Amino acid sequence: MAEYIFAFGQCFEGKLHPASLEILTPLREVADRLNKRVILIGLADDKEKFLAIPELKKLLADEVWYIIHPNLKHLPDDLCERVLVYLAREHKPYGIFFPATKKGLSVAPRVAGSLKTGLCAHVNAFEIKDGNLFLLRPTYGENIIAKLISLTLPIMATLALNAFPIKEAEKEPLIKEIKLPEDFDWSTKLTIKNFKPAKKEPSRLSVAKVVVAGGMGLKSKENFQMLFELGKILNAEIGGTRPAVHAGWVEADRMIGVSGVSVRPKLYLAFGISGAIQHTVGMEGSEFIVSINIDKEAPMMKMAHVGFVCDAPSFLKALLRKLKAKD
Repeated sequence: MAEYIFAFGQCFEGKLHPASLEILTPLREVADRLNKRVILIGLADDKEKFLAIPELKKLLADEVWYIIHPNLKHLPDDLCERVLVYLAREHKPYGIFFPATKKGLSVAPRVAGSLKTGLCAHVNAFEIKDGNLFLLRPTYGENIIAKLISLTLPIMATLALNAFPIKEAEKEPLIKEIKLPEDFDWSTKLTIKNFKPAKKEPSRLSVAKVVVAGGMGLKSKENFQMLFELGKILNAEIGGTRPAVHAGWVEADRMIGVSGVSVRPKLYLAFGISGAIQHTVGMEGSEFIVSINIDKEAPMMKMAHVGFVCDAPSFLKALLRKLKAKD
């Protein structure tokens, strides 16, 4: 019987990617209902750095299996594939799941291809019925949610970023080093000539307490940029709808919705957002919603705890004048 659920623990320079912690939240629930054990698989080049990762003692896995080798420093795709395929063939897990990071999206199809199993991309929810695991993901331009089932084992999928909250466990997982056979092939065809860390700070949208978001009702990029002024005053993160991103008003990593970031702030301010389901599924967990829209029948207005029926850009300009006058 397939006892284990593998989760890919993406590590680099002694740090565990937050997305690898996110995917443990739904996998923990799945494992508990199906009587499985969640195993975080960590691949790294330095044992001391890996074991010093503070999150290891609090994550929602039953066990952490780590593999150490110098060639795993930059997690080359071909070597990661070879290690994970070996573990899968040796232990026959029920499922192998990856965060939808660039590394996860690169390694997952390699592993699925070698194991000759299916792979579902960008899953943002699970359902269990009659002992079967269903994978839910957006499709047809995000107009419907597809419910998929794998006919092969292990079940494999990449999980959407920021779709799940990071939770901590009450009990520390068992942490153990996995030794591979002496004749294991540790070679890689990929060589990293140079590495430069990203200059841009990652968005903290998914964990923000206050979110200010804008849609096409703001009418222009110039009006949208005023949200950043408001964000500084309110100590808030800025988000946008998919049409606003496609219009070039805001960066793609600030898109809120089914194929973007999911947020759960204490306060959500929606400027000129109609409230299409593709957007609202990414913010429906907000504690208090304020909507500013000229259409009082817009879905976002009906979701809101407080709604202002007016022109969003005019309201935003007036609000900024008031707040700046107080300073």
